[in-house]
Amino acid sequence: MLFIAIHDKLRRLRVNGEATVRDEDPQMAEIVGAQLVVRVVAQAIFPNCPRPIPTMQMVEPSIYAPRPGCDAPEPAWNEFADRKEHVHPRRPTFRGGSE
Repeated sequence: MLFIAIHDKLRRLRVNGEATVRDEDPQMAEIVGAQLVVRVVAQAIFPNCPRPIPTMQMVEPSIYAPRPGCDAPEPAWNEFADRKEHVHPRRPTFRGGSE
């Protein structure tokens, strides 16, 4: 996995290891908008050269990013005919707040 920080100073962190993807995990009840949970057993963690990262800044959060109490809109590409049968159906998720 590669984590990229785009605010202020550009940084990258690389995590090598073994990952599992789960569609049923106790943490899904606590993560707003979670459809799947990825668990990683890290074997090596180290900084990675940030030179190829373009300079960016976040102007506003994406409308597709999960937010407490809100349902994110379905991306248009989920309806493309050539992808529709391959897209995992969205399930109800934890919305945050007092639910």
